[in-house]
Amino acid sequence: MKKKYQFLSVVINLLGIALVPANLFWIYAPEYVTIIFAVLMLAAFILYIVKGNGKRRSKILLGVFTLLSASITLFGAYCNPYWNSIVFKGYFYSKDYNYVLTYEEAKEDLDYFMHYLEKDHPMFFEGMPKEVEEKYQQAVEELANANQINVTMLHQKMQNIASTLKDAHTYSHGYYEDVFYLKWIPSQREKGQRLIKVEGMELAQLLEQKSDLYCYELESWGIMRMKQDLSDPQGMYFLGMDLEKGVSYTFEDKEGNEETVLYTTEDFVTWEEYVAFNQIEDNESENEPFVYYTIDKEKNLAVLTLESCNYNKEYRNCLKELFTEVKAQKIENVAVDIRDNGGGNSLVVNEFMKYLDVDSYKTETSEWRLGFFNLTLGDGITENNKYSDLTFTGNLYCLTSQGSFSSAMMFAEYIKANRLGTLIGEAPGNTPTSYGDIAVFRMPNSGIYVQMSTKRFYQADTEETENIVAPDVFCESEDAMEKLIQIIAPTDGK
Repeated sequence: MKKKYQFLSVVINLLGIALVPANLFWIYAPEYVTIIFAVLMLAAFILYIVKGNGKRRSKILLGVFTLLSASITLFGAYCNPYWNSIVFKGYFYSKDYNYVLTYEEAKEDLDYFMHYLEKDHPMFFEGMPKEVEEKYQQAVEELANANQINVTMLHQKMQNIASTLKDAHTYSHGYYEDVFYLKWIPSQREKGQRLIKVEGMELAQLLEQKSDLYCYELESWGIMRMKQDLSDPQGMYFLGMDLEKGVSYTFEDKEGNEETVLYTTEDFVTWEEYVAFNQIEDNESENEPFVYYTIDKEKNLAVLTLESCNYNKEYRNCLKELFTEVKAQKIENVAVDIRDNGGGNSLVVNEFMKYLDVDSYKTETSEWRLGFFNLTLGDGITENNKYSDLTFTGNLYCLTSQGSFSSAMMFAEYIKANRLGTLIGEAPGNTPTSYGDIAVFRMPNSGIYVQMSTKRFYQADTEETENIVAPDVFCESEDAMEKLIQIIAPTDGK
């Protein structure tokens, strides 16, 4: 009989601890559930003390275990930015963009969004900013007065709030089952055309008008996100544009010639129709490598193409093979192409640095929001564990675009901040002193997804006054490779 109270206490403690990994990978639960478990843990321990009549040593050990278990359980909910996040769970479709919600459902989703902003975002560590509170109250009032609320309207209200943060990593988005594509995109690319106006309005002007619908630090990134919405009907509806009547798009080619066309709903098709219309071979893109390299012996150049920042065995092996061949063939120029790389794991740049002839290098520092705490990370300098047998001492270049974002921006930043190479192209899409390292949440009624930053980053070069990673050689991103060849041309044939 005495043992059963001890057993009960241990089981409740283990169940409480198990809540944390269970929440990360499977279940959803409000944070207060962990308070209930913590109370049950203490109650079970007290019951053991009163009824169990155990030895003093057992009581001390179980007491320590109970306090530790309660602390882990509470910390796992209130100081864990991934509590109720879907980061490790997987995605499900959102409700259709015009699905109708009740006010109560919309308000619940809005409050769910605000709850995790306050809990996890570094900007809210000392309380809710006044502008955010005002936008929230405005959103609640507009939802309450709306004749009808649909998923898109709720999405807009969330963006009205998130846009005030000026944080490109924190925003809401739908993940819709029915996706449509503008069928003319391939032909526009073949003509070398780029979108410059919509309804006669320049994109920068349109972004300024719709700025409360987008989260960005640099205008270039905001325009790019808006252009994505301009390429599908859900995005057009989000922007408040009427495809039934038609929307005019103005394109410009390399010679400066403009062409204006009117697009309607008929111009947006399913993926299968898009592939058939443009006679595209629908290969499985997921089988294509995200990292690969080419070597041009004649130009004395090796180019590493990194399409996403995945830190894994494939990446590490690719780097090793690249620098092994660079050494064997005595290649003097290495370029890293991170144009349109949307980011991922920042460890990719640390791994790359190991092949460079530098003992240490400047890195970003950060503050990680852990609920009631802000944890400071890094001292701004990283010791470089070089691969001494494959150290590269030649010329390094980095090709960037407005679509180089997050960890890809950091890749370019470290090269520039440490004067290790030459940046060619356009400034990456976000700033080095900014927010990042996201947690992602799915709203319970609409299925809208919200990703939000959990860290505040500070740029590596503390002497740099401009909060941007500006290229050393500016050019349109599509011309960056050509510009690189021009730069290294004097070394050709060596």
